[in-house]
Amino acid sequence: MTGESMNWTDLLDKVCVLSQRAGDYLRAERQRIGMDRIEVKGQGDFVSDADRGAEEILREGLLQILPGSVVMGEEGSPHERGGEWRWIVDPLDGTANYLAGFPIWAVSVALEDRREHPDGFGPRALGVVHLPMMGITWEAVRGAGAFRNGSRIEVRDNLPVQSMLLATGFPFRTRDQLSGYLELFTRLYRQVGDVRRAGAAAADLCWVAEGTYAGFFEMDLKPWDIAAGGLIIEEAGGVISDWWGGDSLGTGWVVCGCREAYDLQKRTIEELDFSQPDRRWS
Repeated sequence: MTGESMNWTDLLDKVCVLSQRAGDYLRAERQRIGMDRIEVKGQGDFVSDADRGAEEILREGLLQILPGSVVMGEEGSPHERGGEWRWIVDPLDGTANYLAGFPIWAVSVALEDRREHPDGFGPRALGVVHLPMMGITWEAVRGAGAFRNGSRIEVRDNLPVQSMLLATGFPFRTRDQLSGYLELFTRLYRQVGDVRRAGAAAADLCWVAEGTYAGFFEMDLKPWDIAAGGLIIEEAGGVISDWWGGDSLGTGWVVCGCREAYDLQKRTIEELDFSQPDRRWS
């Protein structure tokens, strides 16, 4: 199927409904989860039967919505490299929040067009991020703007630096980078109004897109953390890249925001001269 032949409105509506169904499943499962159903992947990094169940709901539904597509999913197929159309799926972004009862966790789904980029990430064509506990769904189709619960959203431009609210995520997967991260945090915190850490990157990206946050930065995320929210930021008029100006999906080191916040964060990152990691994802 070509992009020109797709009914993007119908496709987006179906993905939103499916994401909400996965969210409803996760809300119900949260009442039944015991510690015996939680796997520790690493320090501060968890997965539960609920993650896997939600991913199966998404996988089955997405392959029906777009026959011939493939799914890169955090739990079941993180290294999927095939397909002209690839779904990039995080069934539960913010698992630690979810397990602790903190209501900021998300279902994130993006569709990537790989027809001209079989060996790397292609442009994201569609993105949906759903927060089940808050009743919020953000969505975007490339070239058609970004929306929250049906209302158009945009980043907030022309903010004074001292009024900016930034967001971040702690480098729990790369704790050896903590000293560099803390220096970056300190330099930014001294300049801006305040900084928040909610613990679900997909939601953080969308709060940038709607103007709640001016910008966001984090180390070592995965493609499924960024893909949908990154498109939503772009469609809301924001800027997103990795810390060295490339595609954030490749390295997972993401910086984004309105133009002023992006430039402030990017300039501060460059002052600290972080070493670029090997490109790990494609």
